[in-house]
This record gives sequence, structure tokens and C-alpha cells, in this order.
Amino acid sequence: MKSKISLDVDKAYNQQWDSTFQKLDWWDSEKISLAKVMVVGAGALGNEVLKNLALLNVGQILIIDFDEIEYGNLNRSILFRESDCGKNKAAVAASQIREINPNVKVQFINGDIAIDVGLGIFRRMDVVISCLDNRVARLFINRHCYKVQKTWVDGAIENLGGQLDVFKPKVSCYECQLSSKEWDIIEYRLGCADVAERNANFGSIATTPISSSIIAAMQVQEALKVIYGHDKDSLVGSRFRYYGKTNDMMFTDSAKLKSECFSHVIFDQIEEAEELSCKNSIKEVLDWLKLKYKTSTISILLDEDIVLKIVGSKGSKHDVAISKYHITEEVSAKYKNSPEEVLHFEERTMILDDKFSYPETTLKAIGIPPLHILKVEANEDIHFVELTGDINYLNFN
Repeated sequence: MKSKISLDVDKAYNQQWDSTFQKLDWWDSEKISLAKVMVVGAGALGNEVLKNLALLNVGQILIIDFDEIEYGNLNRSILFRESDCGKNKAAVAASQIREINPNVKVQFINGDIAIDVGLGIFRRMDVVISCLDNRVARLFINRHCYKVQKTWVDGAIENLGGQLDVFKPKVSCYECQLSSKEWDIIEYRLGCADVAERNANFGSIATTPISSSIIAAMQVQEALKVIYGHDKDSLVGSRFRYYGKTNDMMFTDSAKLKSECFSHVIFDQIEEAEELSCKNSIKEVLDWLKLKYKTSTISILLDEDIVLKIVGSKGSKHDVAISKYHITEEVSAKYKNSPEEVLHFEERTMILDDKFSYPETTLKAIGIPPLHILKVEANEDIHFVELTGDINYLNFN
């Protein structure tokens, strides 16, 4: 706990830092210093976005990335050095951001946005910025943001150009604009159990630090508008394309919302359960929910399969309880008699209830991340319960 003197000094430094910005008649130092921004992807685009957020004195920044720095990243990544090769991108970026602006509080998660970041974390953000080259990850961000009604700013770069979309629930939707070809790629990737395989690139895309700078600058500018609530001045509902070779720019309307779309799910009336954590066993959580909703029958409905039995092509059988998306190459190797053996998932479930075979297993062990929001069926109704006991997991410093 900081002393009053220390807090006063911090406030003074904050005011000093953005003194130039305060000359803008619309600038609100307090709003910016209190803002929480999630940046997904700490590559070339993410580097520029993070640099801009730090320079603008955005108070709290959460960085998500599971990838490691390679030498080939250095020509487009202002935050990375040769000595950083082999280190996690999010960790290094967080450290560098703190050096650029000590007023900014930063947290990083070395993980996959699709499975390692709880919905309660999305819920506590003011805006999410996507700096990815992966359609599957974008799809998950879109669905997560829609559930908790958060706007996200998506950017992409290629060659000298790039593109930008601002997706706001009930106004525009990433999933609604996907082409049949893009869906083919996504569905193929969703069938890949291994995290690395699911997120791998089909080939490197030609990019430059120039396109990164341009698109990232616009992403942060749009994120500021979201923080300020200035929809009328933003690109919400529009698509922006920049062609660097000719310096042409094109604005088009976002695709119309479809009447049936898997992303259009909203978690209303979220119950904050301070007694529950991902560290609790499944039995403990079910028992708490039974008391909460005064019923003996409770089901937790999952978004992904829990694999219960793995069968090898050479006859091996293993009883397990692992999220399909957490079965990596390293995990698979534990169940193989030889490297060439092929594994099959024979039994799966997407429901946790009294029939689940491993009641003493924790939620975390089966792949449910901290601060997640559980979808609970009780008394023929659906409830949304947050694992608020994990609140300290979100810890900017």
C-alpha cells in the first residue's frame, strides 16, 4: 500500500507527463489514467500500439501473447532487442513499456487469447485492441467481447498497407463478415488440437515497420474514442483500408449483422461470486451453485470439449479430463507408446455436473482460466456466474 505522499508524487508525475496533451480541449487526464486497455498480440503491430498507449499515458495495459521473440522480428519491433530472442513477447513488451513510461501500470499473460483469458478480464477492460494475423484468435475475441458488450479494434498489415475495423456489439461483428473461404480456414484450424498448429501461419506475410506505424496509430486513436465514448466520431460500423503503395484510402460500411450468428450471445446479469475461483474443485463449485440457486440439479455448460478418454492407434487407452484445446504436442507425447502413434479422442463432454467422473479436479486443471464467467443451468434457466475469487489475478503493476 503506497503512502499519501507517494501517491501525490505519482499524480504530479502523471500531470507532468501529459501536460502537452492537456492543451487539447477534449483531453481528460483522469479518464486516460484510469483506462484499462487489453492488447492481444505483441508482434510488429502490437509493438507500435503499446508504444503509443504508453506515450499517451494510458493508465493500465494488459498484454496477451504466447509467442517467443525471433531475430526476424527485430526489424519491425521497436520494443525488442537481439538479447531478447527466445523470450516471451508479452513479458519483454511489458518490461519495455514500464521503461518508456513509469506512470503506466502493465500486466502480461503468456497465453492463448482463445483459452487462457477469462471473460471476467474482458469485462473489466474499456477497450480491446487486436494485433493478430490469425482468424481463429479474432473469432474468439469477437465472441468474448460480444458476450460482455465490449468494443474491440482490429488491425492487420500487409506489404505497405493495412486495414482497420472497429467492432461494437449490436452494431458490427467480425463473424458476420467472414467469407466462405475464411470459414474453411477457421474450421480447419478449430479441428487442430495442438495450440501451435491451430495458431501457425501458412506462410510469412510481407510487412514493413511503416505499415505497422500507420495502422497502429489509427488503432490507438480509435481506442481513445472508445474510452471517451465518442462513437459518432469513430469508425464503429465502418471498415478502413489503406494502400501504402498509392497512398489511397477507402472507407466502406461494415457487413450487416446476420439474424443468426454464434457471436451474438450476450451474458446479461452476471453474478459476481467472490467465493469461487478456478482453483476450486468441480464438486466445490457445484455444491456452491446448488445452495445459491436452491436446487439439487446443476449443470455448468462449457464452450469447448473436455476430453475424457484418449485411445492410441496401437491399442493404448487413457482416462483423462483435459480441455481439447489444451492438448498440445507435449501433452500428447505423454500418452503415446511411440512418436508415430496416432491418438483419438473417444469420449468428450461439454457439461460439468454430478455425473462428471473427476469431481475433485479443479476448474483450472480442465482448462477454465482465472476470472472466467461460467454458464450455469439451474431451475430450467441460464445464469452467468463469475469466478470473482480470482480478482487478484488481474494485477497491474
